[in-house]
Amino acid sequence: MRLENSNVMKVILLAPTPPPRGGIAGWTARMLKAELKNGWSLDVVDEKADSKRGLFGDNDKKNLFDEIKRCFRIWGDLNEKIKDSEVKVIHSCIPSYTASMMREYICALITKAHKKKFIIHFRCTVPNSVKGRVSRFLLKRLCNVSDRILLLNQQSVDFVSTFTETPIDLIPNFVDSSEVIQNKVINPTIRNVLYVGGVIETKGCMDIIEVAKSFPDIIFTLVGNAKQNIVDAAEKVKNVVLVGAVDSVKVKEYMKNADVFMFLTYFLGEGFSNALAEAMAMGLPCIATNWAANKDMIGNMGGCIVDVHDIDAVKVALNQMRDSNIRTKMSVANLSKINECYSEQIVVNKYVDAYELVIKEI
Repeated sequence: MRLENSNVMKVILLAPTPPPRGGIAGWTARMLKAELKNGWSLDVVDEKADSKRGLFGDNDKKNLFDEIKRCFRIWGDLNEKIKDSEVKVIHSCIPSYTASMMREYICALITKAHKKKFIIHFRCTVPNSVKGRVSRFLLKRLCNVSDRILLLNQQSVDFVSTFTETPIDLIPNFVDSSEVIQNKVINPTIRNVLYVGGVIETKGCMDIIEVAKSFPDIIFTLVGNAKQNIVDAAEKVKNVVLVGAVDSVKVKEYMKNADVFMFLTYFLGEGFSNALAEAMAMGLPCIATNWAANKDMIGNMGGCIVDVHDIDAVKVALNQMRDSNIRTKMSVANLSKINECYSEQIVVNKYVDAYELVIKEI
């Protein structure tokens, strides 16, 4: 479907941009590089937090005054950019935290005042973060004021559908073609296990360190900003290496040299992990927790799914992967899954389909 009498159709993303690279900002960077079909283009209102605040690490605490300034900056930027006649849709990308939903509800009201369409995109597993009465109230209000809802996994779809009749689309994250290799060289032995992301407890990093104690012949490398408690714990285990935050080129190099990707997250904001998708695109066998979209992503073929904090199950999985034939099959399965389900063209086209569905009423 293509609107007549309109040569250009524009979407404004309400989303943070890098740095830091991870989380929603990583997705935003990919979207801004993507080619959208049917003449659609993207602009962005940067929802990035104050530059002093990190996504992970010891400087991730919110400052109320800074957050208030951030909200007014976002609302002001949106109010200016939405005046562009080419803008048809506002695409808001947030975790379903109370403060985020309050802010985006105002964004939705601004959008409606300008008679534009508003899509809310929850970049998390919604039932993990919406617990109390206030957050449930805000979720319902925000969903009902939106014209369409985008979600990252089936758990979120099942949960959100009980709050609203607004149409819902299940759309995963994606990787661009430059991130996907043709095949992975599988070493005969496991020498390196890799984790990429915020090096914090709720991302499963303490559990990874605990696993490492039982595998002194394997190096466990954790890439990302680290909390001090993780640093202290890692210093006591000789085969755990913390390398801090690195750029995307260096991340790809670490993934190329790794034998297994370990992702033991139970982070409340997790929805569909960019890091796990990138590991799959590099052909890495994966060990991941049954959390957020992890099981949907690697399934039964691309690795092993374990329960949160089940250290013994992780050890069993890693020992099974010592068989290089098993890792080869897992690698092939992950590359196939990326190409069939999580490639840029497939997923970005779904976003455009959602935009075109909501503007039918304009």
